[in-house]
Amino acid sequence: MFNSGFGLHLKSLLICLVNYKSKKQVYFSATATYAISLVTHMKKIVLILLIANLFLNCEAKKEKTDFKKSEFYYPRIANFETDSTLTGIFLDSIENYGELIKIADQIACNGKAPLLKFSTDSTEFNLIVYKECLTKMDIVDYHGSNIISIQYDLIIINDEIEISMESLPIVLRNHILNPKNEFTYSKNIEKALIFYYQDSLYPSKRIKEQLIKIAADFNDLNRKNGESLPLKMKLSEYPYIRVITPPFPDE
Repeated sequence: MFNSGFGLHLKSLLICLVNYKSKKQVYFSATATYAISLVTHMKKIVLILLIANLFLNCEAKKEKTDFKKSEFYYPRIANFETDSTLTGIFLDSIENYGELIKIADQIACNGKAPLLKFSTDSTEFNLIVYKECLTKMDIVDYHGSNIISIQYDLIIINDEIEISMESLPIVLRNHILNPKNEFTYSKNIEKALIFYYQDSLYPSKRIKEQLIKIAADFNDLNRKNGESLPLKMKLSEYPYIRVITPPFPDE
């Protein structure tokens, strides 16, 4: 009786072990299948992400390649085709107007022409400026009506008129084109000149801002006149000196 009962218990135990092993195999089999499916799915996601990343990089490179800054040359682009003496000065590489004048003077004394180079995110400007060599004592006589002066934030016209830089578009039109033939402005497009001066410590950042405004306002005027106008500027070592007319003696 004991042996028979023990045998039944042992048989039941073996059946349970077999069933457990079978269920365990089924569980691990299902787990492995799920894991393989998950890995395969993740590989597909990674592949898609890689392809998308490559596509975006290609598009970004294409946009970078396609994008080209606008370029402007002053007085005219023809000056750059014929002048082999140009020596560049990058405004972002200097600190102030005093340093700019010093470098420009060194270039002029070496028989070269100073070329100011400055830019924005979308535009590059190249401006040949006039500069006499101080040590050679070059003397150039400029007729008053051919000159307007820009110093600080003011425009000085004909020794008498001072107006803000906000009026520059109108002043440039009158100075270069002189549509009303006014005696205060130049009578010759080729002789219209801008004298530019700032204090020696005036920062290059502010100089750049002013030159960009001058160039932008000139570009608007030039576009309206067949791209035929010159922008001529001269760097000055000294501020504008007013000519005071003495009073007439009493009779």
